[in-house]
Amino acid sequence: MNGGGREYAIALFEIMLENDHPEVISSDLDLVYKTINENPDYIEYLINPSVPKSERVQSINEAFEDQVCEPVFSFLNVIMQHRDMHVLLSAIDEFRTMYEDYKNLADAVITSAVELSEDQKSRLIDKLTKVTGKKIKATYTVDRSLLGGITVTVDGMHFDGSVLKNLKNIKEVIS
Repeated sequence: MNGGGREYAIALFEIMLENDHPEVISSDLDLVYKTINENPDYIEYLINPSVPKSERVQSINEAFEDQVCEPVFSFLNVIMQHRDMHVLLSAIDEFRTMYEDYKNLADAVITSAVELSEDQKSRLIDKLTKVTGKKIKATYTVDRSLLGGITVTVDGMHFDGSVLKNLKNIKEVIS
């Protein structure tokens, strides 16, 4: 194993392509990711070689057997059987990247100085869709230190239309 989990992600992605409901696999992986992230001691337990493998497998079964679809449950068990639980989160990240490319999705982080109205959000999403050519999944935050305007990060691009940025630019010009 290369340490990154890419091979596991590719294998699960190929299974997903044969599945009638790929979004179920994606959402179930989100549940696994969230569970592991919210309980960092759990992954430490799962990778601890002093804990008998049978106990670690039983823990995975108890935590996820009735919570996730069969492909995701099998994915977890294969990683466990190969003693590669240390790459689980990176494998899920790799899968997410492949899934988002497959579904033509892009995550956007939109930060504004004030709460945006639904109309402003809709118009912004429309513009981002045109710029990226992808369906946008937006996360909105408010940061009053921007003073006004917005910042957007999407598909590796960063747009800064904040008043704070403009003030910094003016300061550089007159300094």
